[in-house]
Amino acid sequence: MTEIFKIIYQFLKWISALTGLTYREVNIVVYFILIPSLFFYLISRIIKQKWVILGYLIFVGISLLIIPDFEQFSSAFFDLSVDFLNCFEVIGLDYIQASVLICVLLPILIIFFLLKLNRKKKPKS
Repeated sequence: MTEIFKIIYQFLKWISALTGLTYREVNIVVYFILIPSLFFYLISRIIKQKWVILGYLIFVGISLLIIPDFEQFSSAFFDLSVDFLNCFEVIGLDYIQASVLICVLLPILIIFFLLKLNRKKKPKS
């Protein structure tokens, strides 16, 4: 799990260098905007309701407009996320293990599940 964590960490640091955002800002954008956007997009396709993804994107857009300092917000929200992941110590998971399970494997499983639901069924011959 440590290797997966390091790969993701380095990738987020690379995005940070590429975009000029801090690591914490990139982390918040990826895990709290981009990944949920994909979830909402797939759900909107499954239930055939475009308002789901549009509503989410409007919510995100308005939220970003009213946050006075995104870097400060991201830093505080990142710290809360770290605290949340550290709570899994009570069940024997350290920060790295919880990060990989909650932030990498769980989203992948959700995406695969939503993609499976999203597949169009082939007509029977």
